[in-house]
Amino acid sequence: MPKLFVYPKKGEEFQLPLKKEKISIGRSADNDILVPDPFCSGQHAFIYPSETGYVVRDNKSKNGTFLNGAKIQAETELKKGDEVLIGSTRIVFDKELVANVEVTESPSSASNINTIMNLKEVLKRPDIDTTMKATATPMDLERIKSDHKAFSVLTEVSQALILHKPISELLDHIMDLICESLPMDRGILMLKEGHPSQLIPKVIRVNNKNLKKQKIQVSQSIVNMALDKNSSILTRDAQTDTRFKSQQSILRSNIHSAMCVPLWNNKEIIGIVYADRILQLDQFSDNDLRLLTLLANLAAVKIENSKLFEDAIEKEKMEKELALAAQIQKDFLPKENPECENFEIAGSNIPCHQVGGDYFDYINIDPSRLGIVIADVSGKGVGASLLMASLRAALQSEVHAQYKLENMACKLNDFVHRSSSPNSFITFFYCELNKKSGELGFINAGHNPPIILDKKGKINRLESCGLCLGMFPSSEYEIKKISLNPGDTALLFTDGITEGRNKKNEEFEEERLIKLIQKHSKLSAQKLLDKIQEEVSSFTTGVDQMDDMTLIIIKRVS
Repeated sequence: MPKLFVYPKKGEEFQLPLKKEKISIGRSADNDILVPDPFCSGQHAFIYPSETGYVVRDNKSKNGTFLNGAKIQAETELKKGDEVLIGSTRIVFDKELVANVEVTESPSSASNINTIMNLKEVLKRPDIDTTMKATATPMDLERIKSDHKAFSVLTEVSQALILHKPISELLDHIMDLICESLPMDRGILMLKEGHPSQLIPKVIRVNNKNLKKQKIQVSQSIVNMALDKNSSILTRDAQTDTRFKSQQSILRSNIHSAMCVPLWNNKEIIGIVYADRILQLDQFSDNDLRLLTLLANLAAVKIENSKLFEDAIEKEKMEKELALAAQIQKDFLPKENPECENFEIAGSNIPCHQVGGDYFDYINIDPSRLGIVIADVSGKGVGASLLMASLRAALQSEVHAQYKLENMACKLNDFVHRSSSPNSFITFFYCELNKKSGELGFINAGHNPPIILDKKGKINRLESCGLCLGMFPSSEYEIKKISLNPGDTALLFTDGITEGRNKKNEEFEEERLIKLIQKHSKLSAQKLLDKIQEEVSSFTTGVDQMDDMTLIIIKRVS
């Protein structure tokens, strides 16, 4: 039976066996795992069984749920050793940490630190000079030997880090190389994660078997000094030095010598490396601190490059998936315009992103009736496209030869309300065109009123007759009817057309659209649609498209 190993920032760690049931995590007392943390929501997240194991899902928390340092956006599968971060509490899936690390509260005072080396000063040192001059003093020779050793170690570590590794493997490899270069009893590599960011131990090395079971207590004052001053910190002989009497976290651990160095990637601090000696007789020296600083900088740059590399792979993977989703969505839309003896009908959709939330379709009800729909899902991107696909499926199942338009609208509204989040809705216009008589029965659920241009140039609008789909359950919709006479043109559109903006931040607007169709009313439906798209494209040149653009033109020719 898998377990959750829970490590609060304060208090005792504990285990929770998973028994094929949902586990709730949050600040409220009724949760299975109580997290008394100001950055944790009342019911923050859930862990529950899936077909292949267990998954974690954020419950729309304020500050988010992080898995292995990345903020999760949806239900995510858990693997052995995965680490979930909620506030300051770490939850490890089915794997106990070798040693637990606690950053203990203690006063921050510069007088409690033996050596401080400013990071930028260390990193901008001139190239190491390995030329020994005959006139060099013994002190100079020692410095040259020390620099030569540092140069050799850095060269070796640089070569060892050339090949790309996944982040988790890379962090382990980095810590192994540091331990080989600088003997220590214990070492920790911590990275900044979460919101707000905090230091999370990613790799722990306990090289002395006598210390395996001890909790590692890292002094908050040392960490604060390293982060606030962007400096490497060295403490020596903490057990006997009177300056460390106020640092109870150091004294309790009997630390003989310790170093704390920021992981600086030449842009920002992404974490720290901490090392201490407890049972070893030799203390860390200033040269050790300088070497660890150089190694940590090299490691930080490699970590950043590795993250960028993995982000690029993930982006490429996502782009391929989006391209596939875009093709699937494109296949949902009509592949050709319907042929009607007395009508010309043309439609098109231009998504803002690879996938979008606009939808239009033609549904053959029977030989004399054609259903025409245009809709706009709130929001953009993948979420909107999924809701659009669900709407399409529901609509196709509801429209048949014996269907009732008013019942169909009510059913669709309740379906969308059940199937989407409270802040999601759909503006929806559906009309049933009698291809013989030209009668148009329609419902408008909060959509942009379609424009009717008669043969004399007069404008009429098909106004809304009900709320957007999904806003409230059990909404009712009024059925309205008009007739399209020879020479009349109906224009159905989404707000991406009228709200398109130019470089001056001016909108295309409905009035401009009306003047355009009045001016080119003699054009065929397809050519009029092409003209509108051309004018909108010209108007918005140099500005990123902000919304999906969908048009349908229905023109009665006889």
